[in-house]
Amino acid sequence: MLCRPDRPSRHNMIVMSKTITITEEEVKKWNLKMPDEMLEAVSNRFKLLSEPMRLKILRALCERERTVQEIVNEVNASQANISKHLALMHDNGVVNRRKEGLKCYYRIADESIIYACYLISKSVVENLQDRLSWIQKVNDNLTA
Repeated sequence: MLCRPDRPSRHNMIVMSKTITITEEEVKKWNLKMPDEMLEAVSNRFKLLSEPMRLKILRALCERERTVQEIVNEVNASQANISKHLALMHDNGVVNRRKEGLKCYYRIADESIIYACYLISKSVVENLQDRLSWIQKVNDNLTA
């Protein structure tokens, strides 16, 4: 999405009341100067996000800080499953936690994850729209 020539060269996104501007120049610079070790770290972050349950947890945490039980109720999963994912997400710096009495509260620690999810989601929708348009054209040609 960022490097498509038919798009403006600057992209502004507002997520969680914060604006980030990314230029095509910054993206190209990233592509050219990223050391292999950093690519490994980026790959690991994508692996972390490749589990749908973790994305559901992030979606639940976008609104506000939540207890484990609130997350369990929101995503309709077992406490053991949610706790396993939260521990992994915490160990990788995606969420923060704080304890208050017997309750443990989680919140998003790295907002860049939300930006990445937004960009990927937008790209998926655009791709599906393009495919649907193509299928409709093919169908129109077959029935004409």
